[in-house]
Amino acid sequence: MLMLFSNLIARSIESGFTVANPAFNDYAEYFAATRQDVFCRYPPQISIVRPLRILRGLLYHLSNLIVRVLGHVPWKFSRCRDLTLRDWTTQYDLGKPEFLSIIRSKQLLFLRGWLFRDSESMKRHADKIREFFRPVETHARRAEDLIRQAHADADILIGVHIRHGYLYFAKHRQYFYATVRYAAMMDKLCRLFTGTRVAFLVCSDWAQDPDIFRRFNVTWGTNHLIEDMYAFAGCDYLVGPPSTFTIWASFYGNVPLNLILHPDQNLSLADFTIYA
Repeated sequence: MLMLFSNLIARSIESGFTVANPAFNDYAEYFAATRQDVFCRYPPQISIVRPLRILRGLLYHLSNLIVRVLGHVPWKFSRCRDLTLRDWTTQYDLGKPEFLSIIRSKQLLFLRGWLFRDSESMKRHADKIREFFRPVETHARRAEDLIRQAHADADILIGVHIRHGYLYFAKHRQYFYATVRYAAMMDKLCRLFTGTRVAFLVCSDWAQDPDIFRRFNVTWGTNHLIEDMYAFAGCDYLVGPPSTFTIWASFYGNVPLNLILHPDQNLSLADFTIYA
């Protein structure tokens, strides 16, 4: 959701339109810029009504109903239209002439889909996007405290994302790796920084056995979605299976990330990339 919203924000900055994202309801309370707005808009605004979660939920279901109806009626409306991505594997370029033409028409546009992207605009406006998605003070402070704790006796802090809970129940388990494989990866990472004090911040969506990691200097995450993700953004390096969780942390904190595509992957510093 953060990646989708950010790409829409980047294009809105470029083209001068307002984005309202009622689908952000589940996360709005975590960010200073959205918690006071029932519509979750960019540029940020404060709603004249109290932004209750239940009201945001109703707006989301209403907008979802509208976009589904618009996608099935045989006629066009002059004031509003929909744009639905039925292929969830192919990116839609928000900078393409077709989309810009819709925006210039001043119609109310309902989007449905996942891969709406504008990578170049997102890079240009990265700082504004990071500011918009600054966590509320409580979670930001806890993430900062976690980083200080993890980095206290180390020269290099590596964030390790063990993605188990979601992948265990998913039909597609290609990136589900046993806990002992993560420990083996951490051994390889220590060898990349021989002679340097290496520590790890380990975050997971599944309870882990700490004895498996006893040989490492490990700090565990708080198990809060925002606090762990933004603590990752304060690490020096990140590793983990493909996930927008670590990709967002890499983008937000300019942290090099190595996506682990198979459990025996060879780890090299050349494979770490800052994602945007």
